[in-house]
Parts: sequence; C-alpha cells; structure tokens
Amino acid sequence: MPSTETDEQPRLGLRERKKLMAKRALRTAALELFATQGYEATTVDDIADRADVSRASFFRYFNAKEDVLTVDDEERRRSFLAVLEQQRAKSPARALRQAILTHAAEMDESSREETLAYTKIMLSSRVVLGQAYENRIKWLRDIEQFIRGRLADDADADVIAPLLADAALGVLETATRLAAENPERSFEEVVDVGFRMIRH
Repeated sequence: MPSTETDEQPRLGLRERKKLMAKRALRTAALELFATQGYEATTVDDIADRADVSRASFFRYFNAKEDVLTVDDEERRRSFLAVLEQQRAKSPARALRQAILTHAAEMDESSREETLAYTKIMLSSRVVLGQAYENRIKWLRDIEQFIRGRLADDADADVIAPLLADAALGVLETATRLAAENPERSFEEVVDVGFRMIRH
C-alpha cells in the first residue's frame, strides 16, 4: 500500500462496495418478487424482507418501488449514446445497428439477466409498461438528436430522424422481448433481420 494513502480511503472504498452490494441485493429481491407474485402485489416491505434489510434501508437507495426497475436507465442510455457516437463515420442506420449490437455485447451476464427480467415484468404490468414508455421517449429523443446531426443538410431530416429513431428503437425492444420470451432465439439475428427491413 502506498505511503500516501490514508486509513480513511480504504474504509470509504469498503463502504461504497457495501452500499453497492445492498442496492444490488434489493434489486435482485425486487425482480424475483415481481416475477413470482406480480409487480402490483409486491410491497416495499416484501422487497426489504427478501433482501434481509429494513424498510428504512430500502428508502436509502430508492425513492419508491418503481425506482428499482429504472434506477440504471439513465446510465444505460448514456452508455448506448457513447457507443453510438463511436459509430459516427457510418451511415445512420449502420451506426444504430452496430451500436445496438456493441451495447448488448458489452453488458455483463447480470445486466443481461436483469434486462430480460425487467422486460418480462413490463409485459405483465400496465403500471410498469407506462413507466417504460416514459423512459422510451427519452431514448427516442436522444437517438433522434444523433440522427438529426448526421442529416443536417437533408431537407427531410425532420421526418427521417424520428422515423429511423423509432424503427431502430423498435428493433432493440423487439430483440430484447423475443430473447426474454425465448432464450434460444438469437438477439443478434433479430437485430440483423430488423435492420435489413429498415434498409428496404
């Protein structure tokens, strides 16, 4: 250990790791309960009990039950947009296809499982579906902005950008939904079929 490191720094690192572990335990517990007994039937107390923490501990990490499902959405969106920017040299459709495949490939197994679990829960709950739609609009606006920037000289950019953004996001959502419904189905193959349709 370097001599410049204080005793407090390792403790802070440990504290942050414990917070992350507690937050992940709550999220895992919530996803399991939402999947087995339904989103609406699951309470904050149920989640806290399953994670073996107090109700107060739950509210230390989340403002409400619904936040458990969307807490990482902004980070995922920023990550996707960063990958999309790296594809700037390609045409908008090719950039979007590659960004979707790269973003999915960079997800670890835990994130992938959580995404599939969230998709299944969303499909069984109108409340979660409504919340997912609000998040979808944020993704749509960001993707649209990227495409507009690529089509600045195109007279039809105001029509092409929202259409292509919606189509690309639809491919991502459909590939994720089909993978959640049937783990044997290849996410990559669905994405490729979707973008072949877009190019036609």
